[in-house]
Amino acid sequence: MGRRVKVGLVGLGSLAQRGILPHTFQDDAREKIEPVAVCDNVPGRAEATAEKWKWREAYTDYDEMLERADVEAVLIATPIPLHYRQVMAALQAGKHVYVQKSMTTTLAEADDVVRAARTKGLKLCSSPGEMLRPPWPQIKQVVKDGLLGRVYWAIAGMQSSGHENEAFRREDDVLSSVDPTWYYRPGGGPIYDMTVYCLHELTGILGPVKRVSAMSGIGLPVRHWKDKTIDVEMDDNTIISLDFGDSTFGVAFGANCRGGILPRLAIFGSDGTVQASGPRGRGAGATRSGSGVVVSSTRLDGGELELELPEMPYRVGPHREIGEAHGYADVMHLIDCILEDRDPIPSGEHARHVVEIIEKGYQAAREHRTLEISTTL
Repeated sequence: MGRRVKVGLVGLGSLAQRGILPHTFQDDAREKIEPVAVCDNVPGRAEATAEKWKWREAYTDYDEMLERADVEAVLIATPIPLHYRQVMAALQAGKHVYVQKSMTTTLAEADDVVRAARTKGLKLCSSPGEMLRPPWPQIKQVVKDGLLGRVYWAIAGMQSSGHENEAFRREDDVLSSVDPTWYYRPGGGPIYDMTVYCLHELTGILGPVKRVSAMSGIGLPVRHWKDKTIDVEMDDNTIISLDFGDSTFGVAFGANCRGGILPRLAIFGSDGTVQASGPRGRGAGATRSGSGVVVSSTRLDGGELELELPEMPYRVGPHREIGEAHGYADVMHLIDCILEDRDPIPSGEHARHVVEIIEKGYQAAREHRTLEISTTL
């Protein structure tokens, strides 16, 4: 066995329990990862997690973990509003960082994070790493090859009925009874939580956004989880208009409502279209061969092509049966970047650009105007 990266994990809620922990428990992951410390402020959760998934140390205080645990990298899977402080603390402590989406909630915070990582010479991998995995690099190549002609506009978005309805959260044990209230507080909401994927895809494929305008509001002001009433404080119904420059436009949407038959992502050009059905190109609407990514173009013999897609990186063996494989792929990408001394593809700079789009989108909706975007990828 070669060198392993000593890792600490903070945030042991739904994402960690369903994805990061079972993935990193597998033998192939532990050939590269040394599972040192887990941390969560819910009493008993860190200890139960360490025992179940065989991590060495358990903490309820994040700063104590950074000070005492012998770790090289920190995986941050806490609620979005906590990311900024925790990322900055890890970087200041000299740790490489993987942070779940969205990296921060404001451009000012994102600037601090990017600057700190550069100053310290540390790796910063910021989910979601959409341009690591199919079908997004393949769709980018379709656009680059000119199969769509001149790109006119694109649409991408995500919606779900709300985290309070997830089966995982209905149990009563300390590992599964994870309160979803934060999703409906400032820093939550479907744009930071879900549409962030789509914004990484759209900008990864079409390039940086120049201007945004938006409409946004709250559809359901009250939600319920178990016997708890949740007052919704964060917009749960948002549409952002995107200007990529040169008369190329886009729409990104996020809503806590039931989904339908809309494509996961679609791009329309003068000579063709490309559409991805279902999450990451699979799922509802996928065609018979299963990729769910169809190119229709006057430049193709026969007029239509379904893309053949490779498997997601790191999704092999038992990982095929475990959820949240895309997050695990991002984690392992960071680990390989540390071991091989290369820069992560899901960079802090790309995440910062998306954070600015989101922040300016909400501002544009409040102020009923179009706002310029200052960052790039």
